[in-house]
Amino acid sequence: MLKKCLWALSTVCFSAMAEKLPNIVMFTVDDMDITSVNCYGNPLPNLTPNMDRLASQGIRFQNAYVSTPICMPCRQSMMTGLHPHRNGSFGFVEVEKGVCPSLSGILMENGYYTISIGKGRDYKAFPWDKWVNGLGGDGWYTRKPDGFYDEAKKAIQEARAVGKPFYLGVNTSDPHRPFAGSEQEKEFVSNVRKKYPTAPDFPVMEPVCSEADVPLLPYLPDLPDIRKETVQYLTCVKRADDTLGRIMDLLDEEGLTENTLFVFFSDHDAAMPTAKQNVYAHSAATPLMIRWPGRISPGSVDSAHMVSTVDLMPTILEALGFPLPGTLDGRSMLSILKGGTQGNRDMVFVSYNYIYRGTQVFPMRAVHTKDWSFIFNPWSDGVKKRLQGSGQPTENQSGLTFAAMQKAALTDPEMKKRVDTILLRRREELFDRREDPYSFENLADDPEYRSVLKKMKQLLDEEMKRSEDPLFQCLENGGSYPAEWNKRK
Repeated sequence: MLKKCLWALSTVCFSAMAEKLPNIVMFTVDDMDITSVNCYGNPLPNLTPNMDRLASQGIRFQNAYVSTPICMPCRQSMMTGLHPHRNGSFGFVEVEKGVCPSLSGILMENGYYTISIGKGRDYKAFPWDKWVNGLGGDGWYTRKPDGFYDEAKKAIQEARAVGKPFYLGVNTSDPHRPFAGSEQEKEFVSNVRKKYPTAPDFPVMEPVCSEADVPLLPYLPDLPDIRKETVQYLTCVKRADDTLGRIMDLLDEEGLTENTLFVFFSDHDAAMPTAKQNVYAHSAATPLMIRWPGRISPGSVDSAHMVSTVDLMPTILEALGFPLPGTLDGRSMLSILKGGTQGNRDMVFVSYNYIYRGTQVFPMRAVHTKDWSFIFNPWSDGVKKRLQGSGQPTENQSGLTFAAMQKAALTDPEMKKRVDTILLRRREELFDRREDPYSFENLADDPEYRSVLKKMKQLLDEEMKRSEDPLFQCLENGGSYPAEWNKRK
């Protein structure tokens, strides 16, 4: 009888907590360029109505960036508020348990019911009440809007049953490759069918537009195969938007919208040349939108501050009134959400290391201001090319787009120059973002910009030193990255 009374009392306490504290939804898309969203400038009618709806109900950031342009370390950085070299997630490497506090762990300690749905590998290192690796049947990427709706509804009901507010991570794999209708998708489906004969039908999408009408990503040339692949990519963007709409509708149906802090972002740019797995400004730019009814003015747009996904953990914790960990690289932007201003928001730091040790080791560091970008590539020696060890293209250079650029380069000197730059890079790169927003012309060797180069390099130097970056000495004294990064474990 005593146990029943204690259980009933705890349920009442948690129910009171659930009514006071907001629920949190962290919705991520996978590999989506910021210009793919209508409210960020995409002219294709009705491509992202749900993303636009979310933006109209909260704040949209014009200068938001990810900490690193590859999925697993980016997401683990967001969950810890630390740069990848500070939490140990140099590539597809799990953050070691107990090394640093996590967003989900802190929330659980403070009475939240935590759920992660999709992209399971990227969140496996952290504590969860419920962790769902993927949806849609054995073998499928997480691509089904209705599957997310069903799983999220069950999780919300479980949180309600224990009387707790919830943190719900919803992580669709769209618009990651394989793109809708592509040969890569057909091969993927065929391979899964062989391994999982009873898997349900793959969620097929109709093209969102014709190749003639498709708006191209602004850093890619206009070639027939690139138009074809862009249609396939944007079709996946539409499916990602459909998934977002299902989750937003679910909150409305459950009467939870008004008491839910809703965060949306993409983990980096599209899986295209110079985008994903690069540290250019456009590679790291993300469509960050945050809705919090009664706290954030609807339809707000922030273009004054430069923010990062590494700031999300401290922002959420401060919003809830919970103490922040002692060591953080991110910084709360709660005052910005409430319509205020913050100083020292005029630059962001972005990094990339490798996939695994010995696999696609192309370490890069970047600092971006609104006017300039400086990039440090210690791997670039004029010989090594950005390819897999087998000589095959990296994932962002697979499919139709880069192959089309390589083919055009056989007869077009300007395209050959572009392809060579993508594969070889330079040790130092400087770009004028006002005149060259997509980083085509490297000004690092131009004497006219020597003072700008020095200033930007100093900004990068200071952040690398502050955060104890293992590549700091390479920037200071020359040389390449640590030799052990080339050794497979």
